[in-house]
Amino acid sequence: MQGYMLAQLMDGMSLGGVLLIVLPMTVLIAWFTGRRWYLRLTLLLLIFMSFPIIGKMVLRPIDIGVRLEVAQSQLIAGEVDAIAVIAAGGHQDPTTKEVLPSITSFTRVMRAQKLVEQLKVPLLISGSDQDGASELPFLVSKLELETRLLLSFGAGGTAEHAANISRLLKSEQLNKVVVFVSGIHAFRTRAALVKQGVDVRMVIVGINDSSLGSADLVPGFDGFYYWKHALKEYVGLTVYYWKGLI
Repeated sequence: MQGYMLAQLMDGMSLGGVLLIVLPMTVLIAWFTGRRWYLRLTLLLLIFMSFPIIGKMVLRPIDIGVRLEVAQSQLIAGEVDAIAVIAAGGHQDPTTKEVLPSITSFTRVMRAQKLVEQLKVPLLISGSDQDGASELPFLVSKLELETRLLLSFGAGGTAEHAANISRLLKSEQLNKVVVFVSGIHAFRTRAALVKQGVDVRMVIVGINDSSLGSADLVPGFDGFYYWKHALKEYVGLTVYYWKGLI
């Protein structure tokens, strides 16, 4: 049970993980000093954060992406100049050492191809591998396009992806774009592209993390997942704003 808690609450830096570390300390303080308010506060925070609905509501203001099905029903030919995909990086097989795109990158590109076929516009893929020799070739090999394919690589984060996409669009005299990216980064991606002068017509995501269901009223470790990503993204947005990237 303890291993499960550590895996769920401490998958990377998170407030839930910090509270889990602090909890034994508050128990000792309560035991030896009789001051129980530290323990009560920690337990209240853990319980509060364990409700998925609360974390999802924190995420809702930045969960601005739409599903592919919605985009297909709303977008019409001539409304968009290009479709852009932000690839999610590669994975190196520990045995063969071969680097392949993540399954997320693959599914984004495949879904983007459907929209490209519908709108008859170029497809742009922004990769993160530094030489463009590992992630992009595999993705390109799976495509069957009747329109132009534009590629960029070497991006080290959302801001660099936005800069690369903007540079490539301008070189092709394009500006109106639909972007495929993860739901958690949808708001930051749109803001970074707008800062670069790109007209972002829509951001398409795989899932909307803030979508609510009856299960979200039940406390569980999923609640900490949403809090972790929400706080991380808000901090990232603050840093981007401070640096003038959005």
